[in-house]
Amino acid sequence: MSGWLATILVFLPLAGALFIWLLPVGRFAGSLALLVALAEVGFWINALTRMDFDRTSATPNFDQHVSWFSDLNVSYHVGFFAFSFWLAGLATVVMAAAIAYAFWVGRERPRAYFGLMLFLTSAVMGVFAAQDLLLFYVFFEAMMIPLYVLIGVWGGPGRMGARRPRSSASSASASGSSLGRSTTSASSSSRSRPPGSSTAL
Repeated sequence: MSGWLATILVFLPLAGALFIWLLPVGRFAGSLALLVALAEVGFWINALTRMDFDRTSATPNFDQHVSWFSDLNVSYHVGFFAFSFWLAGLATVVMAAAIAYAFWVGRERPRAYFGLMLFLTSAVMGVFAAQDLLLFYVFFEAMMIPLYVLIGVWGGPGRMGARRPRSSASSASASGSSLGRSTTSASSSSRSRPPGSSTAL
């Protein structure tokens, strides 16, 4: 089973999220989410006992590699190196603690909330386990979806301001790009102008 540990760590929370969303679990959503989160911690501890931290080869621990599009060199490739494994463990423990706290204090629309928390856990684990660039991109983008909803619906009083930094960053990036293009055009014009000529005002 050790060869499947990376896949289990990635998709166990997703399975829990789908179970909570699709079945009428009602008020048991929080307890089921906490059970899945604790099971995730347990699987990570199991992986910790099997982890080879002295591995020097290019193949990660718990490697699974299934080719999807061989012409494009796209595949399902997951596994853990030492650094990513510790980050995955940190994410697992923190998400389990967050789910436990939410279960303790209670949340409105618990099925949606706890399902999104498990979906976020699955996406974060996928980011740390992915060994294929396209797969990493898919997990990274999937991570943004529950974050956006969780902040927008269950965030604090200033939750709507969380969108402003992104808008400001986009505006700054656009302004920087425009300035860069203007500078490049001016430089090209000055280089193409014959010596001794001047710009008419």
